[in-house]
Amino acid sequence: MARHTLFSLLMAMSAATVALAQLSTFPATPLVSEHFPTPSDAPYHADPGNLARGNQTGYNICNSTTEGPTSLCQTAYVNDLGDFCLWGPAQPNSTIADTEGEVVAWCTVPGHGTRIMPEGTITGAQLVKTPDYWMITGLIQQSNIDIASNDTGGELDPGGQDLRGNPIGGLLYSTAFNTTEYQINNWVNFMGSNQFCIKICNPSGSNPEGYCQHTLDRIGSFYNCPSKYTQPTSSMQPGEFEICDSDNMQIPGVYVENGQTLSYSQPPESLGGITTIPYTPTIPSSSSCQTTSSAALFASATASASATGSGGSSASRTSSASGAGNTSTSGAERTIGGAGALVLGIVFSTLLLS
Repeated sequence: MARHTLFSLLMAMSAATVALAQLSTFPATPLVSEHFPTPSDAPYHADPGNLARGNQTGYNICNSTTEGPTSLCQTAYVNDLGDFCLWGPAQPNSTIADTEGEVVAWCTVPGHGTRIMPEGTITGAQLVKTPDYWMITGLIQQSNIDIASNDTGGELDPGGQDLRGNPIGGLLYSTAFNTTEYQINNWVNFMGSNQFCIKICNPSGSNPEGYCQHTLDRIGSFYNCPSKYTQPTSSMQPGEFEICDSDNMQIPGVYVENGQTLSYSQPPESLGGITTIPYTPTIPSSSSCQTTSSAALFASATASASATGSGGSSASRTSSASGAGNTSTSGAERTIGGAGALVLGIVFSTLLLS
């Protein structure tokens, strides 16, 4: 019996290895090219699943039944300075590097079927509006949305290492460029070091793929979202909230030197850290700024938090991430983890049936 069980176990592990090798890495249609125009068009899972990095861990159909501190909603919104979402882990004390494929939506107000940021999470923010993009940058108590307090973070986007997005299957909607909530295919969200940037690009704008490009994740938010909050020498203090019109930023990675327009590409992560970047971003000029208070912006969120409780689920997960700045991982660890889970599942099934 023992010999039979061992043989079955080895056969199961071999079959699992073959099955994993046959899984495709990339979807037939990249997430950034999937079109679900309104929230009501969203499927339960925007990602097709059965791919090498594992399946989508949350869901995209979100409503009052999914809203709350344990929500796994992966549909986010950016409607205004007082009504927007950021991506954060589902378990406390997690790092972006370890959870980028599984993060969930944390919103400033109820009504989207997501988790709701506890009172005091956003301590300062600026929304800048251009015809081509809207961008919100600011200060955040990131541990309030389950990001480890010392995490330098990384980038979330609809691309990812396998074109499935980080989070896998994450969707985003906005009223910024439409009278009703409409899908934004191109967006970026930097989280870490108690700062954030979320930028959404107008689907009908001049260059949504350029302004919201996501190939410079390792050089951080200032190069992708230049603002007074993200600049390295920022002296911005908590308590400042404003909405401004703005000139367009330069396309990330594009710069002018001696009258010549050049472009920068970050080196592969396998070559180590980035030591030299040949240009410094310029913060675009802004105008018509209007200031407000956090109490006025987040009154409904405060009421909801008082009624339902704040923070994430009671389970905890401690992890460590390496690298400086807003660094994201390649996702290889999650691919291996998914493979291990599949192998173990088959192994246990074999043992139970032996």
